[in-house]
Amino acid sequence: MTSVNLIFKHSGRLGDIVYALPLVKRMAEMQGGLAEIYIPSDVPSRLGSDVYHPGGELMVGPALFGFIEPLLAVQPYLKNVHFVKSSELPAEYIDLDAFKTSGLNLKAGLIQGWYRKAFGVAFPLEAPWLFLPEGAGQEAGHSPAFNLLIGRTTRFCNTSINYSFLDAIEQVGFIGLRYEYEDFCERYGLSAVQHVPVQNALELARKMHDCRVYVGNQSANFAIADGMKVPRALEAFEPVPVASPVGGVCFEYTQTGALGRFLSEVLGVSIDTGPDLPGEYCDSIKPQDGYRRPLKEQFKRWLKKRRGG
Repeated sequence: MTSVNLIFKHSGRLGDIVYALPLVKRMAEMQGGLAEIYIPSDVPSRLGSDVYHPGGELMVGPALFGFIEPLLAVQPYLKNVHFVKSSELPAEYIDLDAFKTSGLNLKAGLIQGWYRKAFGVAFPLEAPWLFLPEGAGQEAGHSPAFNLLIGRTTRFCNTSINYSFLDAIEQVGFIGLRYEYEDFCERYGLSAVQHVPVQNALELARKMHDCRVYVGNQSANFAIADGMKVPRALEAFEPVPVASPVGGVCFEYTQTGALGRFLSEVLGVSIDTGPDLPGEYCDSIKPQDGYRRPLKEQFKRWLKKRRGG
């Protein structure tokens, strides 16, 4: 059989790109070749005026591409990753954006499962599809840098989860944007949780690989954890349940106590979480009565404060 390299296009967002990779991997294997991915640099995000998103007005701008590209570049089934204007896309490609217009219910189900249904290709959800280069993690026998890493965006939140117990666990790090970290610690009165800055998704994946367990909500970060099948727990967002961990040591939770029991088992320590908070599910990227102002305004205030304004 003659090997064939496949060309794909995906406009983003980053989590959708990561969740498309098991399809890309399987289709490349079926052709006996490698895959190339083209990511357009000029697709508008079309978000509302009250919305802050790291990509700004673009689905994937230069900063987000610079973040994700190092992780994509080391995948053994990807030959090249391109970032070009829409006018510079190759004449023929497999359009990974097609799942958005395939008649699927995009408010429920697994995102990676959407690709199986949209493209009619079978691939295992429980098998890893993200890999690190050999020697990228810590050497065997060394203690992990963190017992627990948490990455929680200010979107897709269950505000009844009470994370204040994290201060009682040794070596907990928060992996995400600085304003997300500050919001998280302020909200739950945390002082011992460390911020863990990373330069790109490859460094983020290495941190996840080396920690004992990763905890997060629906986001590109959790997609990366799911792709590597590291021990992980997902803060479920029931109004739009589009992610669920599959394979390996994993869990999803809607109650604080349930998370505590899972972490007790994985970490081998007794964890007392205390009760849930009087909260609700909030997509805080939009205005939420009784929760917080629009995130864009909150971010502007945070920037002003950081700049001494």
